[in-house]
This record gives sequence, structure tokens and C-alpha cells, in this order.
Amino acid sequence: MLDRLARLTASPAGRERALALRPVAERPAAVLRQRLAAEAAWLREASVSPGLGAARDVRDSADAAARGLRLAPLVLREVADTIRCAAGVRRALARAREGAPLLAAEGAALPDLDALGRLLDGAIDARGELLDGASAELSQIRSELAETHDLLLARMQSIVASPTLRPALSDAIVTQRDGRYVVPVRAEARSALPGVVHDTSSSGRTVYVEPFAVVELGNRWRELRVQERREVERILRELSGVVGESAADLVASVERLAAIDLAFASAALGRELGAGLPADRGPEQPWLIDAPGELRLLGARHPLLVWEGGEVVPVSLAVGGAERGLLITGPNTGGKTVALKSAGLITLMALCGLPVPAEAGSTIPVYDAVFADIGDEQSIEQSLSTFSSHVTAIIDVIERAGARSLALLDELGAGTDPQEGAVLAVAIVESLIAAGVTLIATTHHGELKAHAHDHPLLLNASVEFDVETLSPTYRLRMGIPGESNALAISERLGMPADVVEAARGAIAGDQRELARMLADLREQLERAESRAGEAEHDRAEARRLRAELAARYEELEVESERRRAEATRRLDEELRDTERLLQRTRRQVEAARLEQAAADMARAREAARAVRRPPPAPRPASGGRRGTVAVVPGARVWLAGMAVPGEAVSPPDARGEFELTLGALRTRARLAQVVRTEVPRSDEGARVRLPSTPVDDPGESIEVRGRTLDEALPAVEEYLDRAIRSGRSRVLVIHGKGTGTLRRAVRELLARHPLVASHEPAESAEGGEGVTVAHLASL
Repeated sequence: MLDRLARLTASPAGRERALALRPVAERPAAVLRQRLAAEAAWLREASVSPGLGAARDVRDSADAAARGLRLAPLVLREVADTIRCAAGVRRALARAREGAPLLAAEGAALPDLDALGRLLDGAIDARGELLDGASAELSQIRSELAETHDLLLARMQSIVASPTLRPALSDAIVTQRDGRYVVPVRAEARSALPGVVHDTSSSGRTVYVEPFAVVELGNRWRELRVQERREVERILRELSGVVGESAADLVASVERLAAIDLAFASAALGRELGAGLPADRGPEQPWLIDAPGELRLLGARHPLLVWEGGEVVPVSLAVGGAERGLLITGPNTGGKTVALKSAGLITLMALCGLPVPAEAGSTIPVYDAVFADIGDEQSIEQSLSTFSSHVTAIIDVIERAGARSLALLDELGAGTDPQEGAVLAVAIVESLIAAGVTLIATTHHGELKAHAHDHPLLLNASVEFDVETLSPTYRLRMGIPGESNALAISERLGMPADVVEAARGAIAGDQRELARMLADLREQLERAESRAGEAEHDRAEARRLRAELAARYEELEVESERRRAEATRRLDEELRDTERLLQRTRRQVEAARLEQAAADMARAREAARAVRRPPPAPRPASGGRRGTVAVVPGARVWLAGMAVPGEAVSPPDARGEFELTLGALRTRARLAQVVRTEVPRSDEGARVRLPSTPVDDPGESIEVRGRTLDEALPAVEEYLDRAIRSGRSRVLVIHGKGTGTLRRAVRELLARHPLVASHEPAESAEGGEGVTVAHLASL
């Protein structure tokens, strides 16, 4: 499993971390690992790749640089690539902070070594060679070196091309010996080219000569090469020193990149396996529970079988809750050991932080230890038989396992006398159950099946075997012990019937009874499963109908809401139309009333002008009584300060007050204000007078409380008209408090009414906010 995981990593340090991965024994650590893998899977689905392929494991190189050693240019190039990779990972994960906060935090914790990376990038190219621009001196040396080298080669080529020298040459080429440029000259023509001999051929027929004409130029070229090596050495030591100063940060970067690499490799592994857990990236991960707890696997598949391809029969089992132990029985090759290994491997994968191929609803306790005794550990070297090796392993389990441990024991009690092996197996199971260990064991012993059947903390399980096809189905059935089916298989394969019957007759009575019991239990289970299948079908049909009804209900809700919205829209439109009509009608009514009020005002002003005209000279009395102050209804009355008379409407009361009309106005006056009176004769009725229409006094208040606006406002307007014509200057409109709608409407009417000079809320004694006082205009 770890090898497969390691192959999915992208960096050497990530591979090392994958191979060193081990389970954790604490739930928070397991949850953290699973969340990292879940976030990496989410990023993979979102096509976010951190680009870890360029990361190199430079931890040893950084430590060497810290100790003062010089690093090679290729090693420095690896350091630069790793720094660049870390910067890219940090940026990529920062952009995914919302969906992958843990990985983003890992990326943010990568040390910032960008300055060192830029320094190395400016000194070493992608092939690991030192750039000319690594230093100004190196650039100058290499420039001069190139010029010298070109000049040296040009002179050597001119010597080789000389026609006079050509017969003396073994070959017309320029080559090197001991780092010096030479030409091959035939030994017998050595004197034809003066120079320094640096080498001879193995036959002695050719000598390699450096012509004296280029010796100085060759010396200069050698000197420049030495200078170049020294400058390169100096630069590399300087760069190595800077790397050594950041050694701790480089080591931390490599390790954090490895952790991120492992998370992405785990996500890739989960995708290969079709893992169902973890189901989300949440912080809870409720499928990981504290031990002791119930190990419940639903639809679990062994990873190796998934990788092999083909159809994999999933395993579902539960142990560690009400039942502490699970005993799996059945024929060989039926899948007992596969179920055992699947439970153990998937548990360890979960504790390592790897996604597990199991369905949602599974729960895996975080054990502090998982013990396994599986397979044949026979050792010739140690003189251990199969039974002895099993016993040795089981002793270790008994001594070390506790309540937070999972024990997996294969073929318990096998390899020895069946009777003794059976009783020993029972004792081992009892010991482990008493210690609180969660136990899964496979066995063939019938005694263990019976023991599990009667034990409250043990549960039987079996793997199916199809006797008709002589092949296992690999289905694990909980609650039912299995059979070896040896006799049935033998009979199907053609074993003589008398032999099979003889074997059956040799089986002890209790064994036959056990076989009969198992057959009955299987029959009952098949019937129960059949009924469960029918019930599941009914439930599925009910769910389908419920979904259809829910969908139909939702459609009806949407349609109802649409119709309500349409009706509301239409009502709103009608209401707006009605309001516009009402406002238009009000404006028309107000305009008509304003016109009437303007006409009344004009008449009043005309009457006022008439009053201001000088009175005509009184005519001699002829039957009428003048000069008296007798006030009777119908008498003309002159008041102090008035140029025209009014007409008495009522006789004086006990206080000496009486009513009279002045044109269109009706008011009260006192006898003390009377200057003179005149009772007209009967023939004076045809004389022209100011228009006067007697109006009944409407009282000092009107109550419209409880009326609608359409009822109240016209009533107030009519009242104001009668009040001002009856001579009142102050009236009360009683509208009540209520919601304030009628009060506001009344006050708006008073504010714009031409016969109202001002208005105000009444005093508390008169009703407060429930009453409005209107002061009428004086004409």
C-alpha cells in the first residue's frame, strides 16, 4: 500500500515521507490527516495543481553548506528550483484558502527564500552551469578568454594550412595534448616545425608539436583558464555560504513540501480506489471515533482487489459495539481471510490519513494498536511449527492488547489436535474479550461457533459458498455461523454415495444437530432477507411516490404563488386606478368648492365696500320710529363704528346680547354697541338691502369620530361653511386619536381650506390630539 502511495508522489522527499507513513493513535491527528487529504482531493477536482515536480530533497546539501562545504553548480541549481517550487506552491494554495484552509496554512508556513532564489537564478543557468554574469570579474575573464582562444585557434589553423608545412604533417588537424594546442608532425620531419614537443604517438612515428609562434598565446590562454577556475571557485563558495545561512529554512521548506505532496498523493490514491471516505472537508469527520467504539464497515473493498480489476464483492461488518468479538466461519477460499484483512487494512489506512474504500455510514475507531496473526509463519531456522508460530504471536497479543486495541486472528486454534485446538481457541477468545479487546477471528471449529452463539459479547458470521457451482460467493453474512461444506463438495465432485453417507454417519450427534441448526438458521436468514428485499422495494417505491408527490406539491406551490402574485398585481393596479380616480374626484370637488368660496368672498368684499360708502341722509320720519334704541327682530341696527346697519334677528337676552346679520355674516352684539335703531315701515320692504341668508348655528364643534374619510371630510367642510356664516370664529373638530389617519386627513383639509385662518391641536382639557381647533377667517 505504501509503495503504491509513494509512486503517486511528485518529489523525492514526498516519496520518503510516504514510505515512512505510520498510523496515529490519537483522533485529532487522524482527523487532521484526513482533512488534508480531503482538501487535496477538492483541489484536484477543481484542477488546482501545486506543481511539486520541481522540488528536490536538498536537506543534505543545505546541511553540507552550513558546515562550510562548497556545493557544486548542479546542486545549487536544485536549491534554486526547490525555492522556486515552494514559492509557486505558496501562491497556488493561497488562492484556494477558502476551500482548503489547512493546505493554505501549510503553504503560508513555507519560508520566504525568494531573495536567495533570485541570487542563485542570476548566477547559475538551467543546465547547472555558472553564468558569465555571476560576477563582473568572471564576465571580463571569460570575454578575454574567448578572444584569446579564437586568436590561438586561428593561428594554429593558419600554420596547418601552410603549403610548405603540409608535407611534414601526419594530418592537417589541430588537437590538444596536456591542455596545449598542438599539430601532429611526422617524426622524420620534426625540424620542419620549430616548437615544443608535448607527446608522441604509440608507434613513435608522430610527434605532437606546439609551434613557438603560438607558445605565448597558449600561455596566456592557460593563465586565463586558471583565473576562471579560481573565480568560479570563489563564486561557488560564496553562494554555498549564503545557502548554508538559510539551511534551516531550506530543510523546513523541503519537509513542508513533502507533507503537501503526501496529501495530494493520498487524494490520488483515494481516487484510484473510489474511496467514499472522507465524505467532506469538514473539521468534524464523525466517521472517525474514539476507541473503544464500534468498527462498522459498509461496502468495504480490499484495495489490492480493486487494483487487480474485475468485480469486487464488498464486505460489510460491525464489531466493537454491543458485541466485542466477531467469529467468521466458512469453507476455505470462501473469503474469510479477505474479510479479516480488509477490516485491518482499511482501519490502518484511516489512521494513516488515507482515504478508505468504504461507504458513508462506516465508523472506524482510532485504535492505539492493531495486532494481526495472519498466515503461516512457520520458521525452519527457528524450529517453529505452524502451530507454534501462531501461539507465539497470540501470546504477544494477549500480553499487549487492551481496550483500545484491535486484534485480527486467522485460523484460530488450527495446526494442532482439533479438540485441544478448539478449547484453546475458546480460552484465547475469552481472555481477549475480558481485556476489552475488539476481536475479529476466523476459524473452522464448531465449538467456537456454538460458544459465540451463546456468548452475549460474541457474534457469528460466515462466508457463503455455492454448493451447486462449487464456488464461493465471498458474501459475508452477519449473525449466521458457516460450514466447511466438505461432504457436500465431495458429493458434488462425484464421491461415491456410500462413502459420503458413511462419513455423515460417523459425525457425532451433536455435530449433526449443529449442522441442522445451521441449515435452519440459513433458511430463516434467506426468508428474512427475502422479506427485507421486498420491504426495501416497498420503501423505495414509497420514496419514489413521496418524491413525486413532493415534486407535484412544489409545482402546485409555484403555480399558486404565481397566481397569487398575478392577483396581487391586478389588485394593486386596480387600487392605483381607484386612488387616481379618487384623487381626481377630490380635486374636482375641491375646485368646485374653491370656486364657490371665491364667489362668496367676492360677495362679501362687495358688501364690505358697500358698508364703507357714506350713509345717505336720513329721510324725514313718515310713520317709522327713529332715534330709539329699541331692538326687535327685523329692526335695522347701527352699531358703533359701522357705517351701514345690520338687521336684528333676535331680541336682546338677559345679558343684553342679541343676534343680527351684517350682509352674509351673522354675529352677536350687545345693546351698549347700538347707536340707533329703526323699525321700517311696511312699505319699505322693497328697499335694496345687503344679501342676507339666515343660517342656523351649527354649534361650536362637530364630531366625525368613527366615520370614514369619504363621510367625515364632506361633513367637516359643510360644518365650516355653516359655522363661518353663523358668525363663529373658533370651532372644534372632534376626530379622535385612533390610528391617526382621520386626524391627518382633517388637518390637511383645514390647512388648505380658504375659510380657515389657522388650526392647532386642542388643549388637554378640550381633548388633546383627538380634537383640532380651527380659527375661521374674518371677512
